[in-house]
Amino acid sequence: MKKQNLILSTALAAVFSTSAAFAEVEITGEIVHESAKFTSSGTTIGATSAQDKDVFKTETLARIYVDGDVTEDATFHVELQGFVDGKGVDNYDGNESYTQHDFLREAYIDTEIADWSVRAGKQQVVWGTADGLKLLDTINPTDFSELAQNQFEDSRIPVWMVNAEKDLESGGNFQLIVSQPKENIFAGLNRGIDTGVRQNNAFTLVDETTSDGTDQDHAFILKGVDTITGKENGFLNGVPDLGGMATRFSYGFGGGTPANPQNLYGSGGGFTVGFYAGNSAAVNGTLPIPAGFQGDGAGTINAIATGNYDFNLSNATASTEWDATVNPDSMFEYMDRTSFATFDAFSGAKSQYAYDMPDGTDADLAFRFKNTTDDGLNYSLNYSYNYDKNPVIKLDWYNDSGEKLNTVYDTTSAGVGANAAFANSAVLRLVDGSGNAYGAGGAFAAGAPGVTDNGGAATLRFTQTMERASNVGGSFDMAVDTEALGAIVLRGEALYQKDVYSPIFNRGKLAVGDLVGALEMTKGDRFKYVLGVDVTVLTNMLISTQFIQDRNLDYVDSNLDFDGSSCAGKGVNCGTYTADFATMHMSNNFNKAEENKNFLSLFLSKPFGDSQQHRWNNIIIFEDQGSGGYWNRLDAEFAITDDIEATVEWNKYWGEENSQFGQLDKSSNVQVGFKYSF
Repeated sequence: MKKQNLILSTALAAVFSTSAAFAEVEITGEIVHESAKFTSSGTTIGATSAQDKDVFKTETLARIYVDGDVTEDATFHVELQGFVDGKGVDNYDGNESYTQHDFLREAYIDTEIADWSVRAGKQQVVWGTADGLKLLDTINPTDFSELAQNQFEDSRIPVWMVNAEKDLESGGNFQLIVSQPKENIFAGLNRGIDTGVRQNNAFTLVDETTSDGTDQDHAFILKGVDTITGKENGFLNGVPDLGGMATRFSYGFGGGTPANPQNLYGSGGGFTVGFYAGNSAAVNGTLPIPAGFQGDGAGTINAIATGNYDFNLSNATASTEWDATVNPDSMFEYMDRTSFATFDAFSGAKSQYAYDMPDGTDADLAFRFKNTTDDGLNYSLNYSYNYDKNPVIKLDWYNDSGEKLNTVYDTTSAGVGANAAFANSAVLRLVDGSGNAYGAGGAFAAGAPGVTDNGGAATLRFTQTMERASNVGGSFDMAVDTEALGAIVLRGEALYQKDVYSPIFNRGKLAVGDLVGALEMTKGDRFKYVLGVDVTVLTNMLISTQFIQDRNLDYVDSNLDFDGSSCAGKGVNCGTYTADFATMHMSNNFNKAEENKNFLSLFLSKPFGDSQQHRWNNIIIFEDQGSGGYWNRLDAEFAITDDIEATVEWNKYWGEENSQFGQLDKSSNVQVGFKYSF
């Protein structure tokens, strides 16, 4: 078991420290199997090859529930889970701590202390009631490895906590929770990411990264995650390829030897990637084509020799395919204003994934008050000061000694800034506190200001962390009797979040080669709410509809370049905006988020059969990102005997390919399973 929170450990020890023997123990359990296959042919995000209605899941889990008495005033509950998936990739094929497949899923004691009901141990707390999407559920993290396909009680990740409730004489209820902070889990973005240093040798033409993509071939990797850890489109795996290619630039254009490539500040340093790639042989002929490139007769650098690198540095095969002004879809097209001199800083560049997560002394705090008015209105007021469950990724350059490096812009150096091909660009250098520059093996030209020496190859570190946020919210529900439809339940939830993080994408900084400045996670405020109506018709069919809105109160959308100048006339590789974390990708211009994102949902549920022993459910959710994306889940449960239940489920994703749901079109699937209870 991993290190627990010290505050929680003290409280739990007090509850569990009893000399009484556990008695009247009851053991129950269930065995569940589920198999799933794609319903269409195609390639899912981050996959190595296309699938053809292949089976992607054959999982079996066994859950054991142990319940009993500790003392006359205390009971205990333990849930153990064994899990195996014959089709699971990486760490999704068996038990994994702090996911929905944790071996020790729950373990807690219920007792009374003074006037408080206390549940202490590993557990889950449910505050929200929205269908399909979470709002007030800020206590436990969620395993989104299959997005929202799994029931919330299964995908919610139990954590260690002390959960205390007190009923008030007025009829209200007060709840206090001190819990262990853990993060949400996404396929491709989890604790399974390799933390080794990744570096490619520029001259062996062999990809030497320590990982070729995290959770590759998982059915539910999102585009935003693929941008971080993907094999072909992930920055984490792309930096070593960029470093190897930059070394080739230094050798091919700057001279020297493979062991000691010279800087690009001099010969050709004033050219930018886009200027060189998009011009004729008469211009490009002044510079050589380095080894490892395929020329197309026009001296272009955009046709990289196939097989050298996995990352999507460039996917063009001829200069006519170069597109940095309308629809770029490869790294060099996004870096079209990057000076050749800037590639000095990238020469031999490495990358590394690191974790800086809350430790055993950290805790989340949450409070809730709920009550009912004389008119039958149920309401709650919620507050939590916790680590936001969505992980935050921070990018910074470091040297081998662990010192953070500064990105220094130079727009005026002699012989570079004067070059017309260098317009709207800059030379970037990575410099430590002593003025040492990092990158190319040779000394920089005398005209490079503030540079005294070369410090070697730099490492771009991707640090996953969690940041604290304040959450203030509440909920209400009320039944209204009508003559035509009977009782109608009106309900709602609202949540104001302060200091939650969103990705801010600076296209101008990426265009000139500033990778750290291009993607920054910055804090801001959000307001989310859901309004729902529930009604029962046709005797026992529940109909539930919802409107959900997520408002970004600190939305960014600026038409300014990296240097504060206007983006007018500079094409699409300019401007700063809030990116959509779920969908931003090289294939879609790093998709801009909606300032106010809306969802509509419709949920239907009805029992059927001679004894109403079976049930079918259907939920459809529409999101208005772009032209709109859709997800529909139809599932049915069949009671074969009192102990055996069969299930079937169909999940269909469609709509705009850069929406949260539409991007998963090729992940649509059908699942069948059974459950045996004992």
